[in-house]
Amino acid sequence: MKYAFQALWWGIKEGMYQLGRLTILNITWFLFSLPIITLPAATLALASAINTLVVDETNYTWNSYLKDFKRYLFSAWRWFTPSILMPVIFIYNILFFAVESYALSVTIQAANIVLLFVWFLLQTFTLPFLVQQDQPVMRRALMDGVRLLYTKPGLYLYTTLVLWVFLLSTMALIIPIFVISISLSLFVVTYCLQVYLGKRGMLAEEESSKVYQKPGTK
Repeated sequence: MKYAFQALWWGIKEGMYQLGRLTILNITWFLFSLPIITLPAATLALASAINTLVVDETNYTWNSYLKDFKRYLFSAWRWFTPSILMPVIFIYNILFFAVESYALSVTIQAANIVLLFVWFLLQTFTLPFLVQQDQPVMRRALMDGVRLLYTKPGLYLYTTLVLWVFLLSTMALIIPIFVISISLSLFVVTYCLQVYLGKRGMLAEEESSKVYQKPGTK
């Protein structure tokens, strides 16, 4: 639990420190998503640029986003299609599935509610895992997410809870979603993932001169 709280807290602190860059990235993502058809590429490019910012900010430039956008322009649909299709199937079954057996109908609908919840839960780390791959494969990213959930359930669940509370609260205000919410959320999730992978070597701002140590170790 201490490991999860420390990784999450460091991610939030570092996100605040990088607020200027994250604001520019968020607005860029929004503008590049406006044609709708470019939304998958814009989102993967955002995740990839943030991954670079988290792992080694000395290699980060604004051109990183443009380069990644071109890279993912077509391949991003391999991620986006199942991400949209699966919830649509679950929601359709929840709302419209019906057979003569009432008990069977309720069972199928309940199962789809559970599957929908699990699907959204697994999406927390899907994008950060995808941009770790040379060729993004949705199936592999999902399996990596399941492995993370199994090995570090506290880190996974606390990060997911904070992420969804933050996103739902800022959606009510509307404007933050277009200015900072998406990029900041992705930054925190990516930071937590890189702590787990051992690739995050420094702490945030005032502690940036200290070499990272895994929470709980001396």
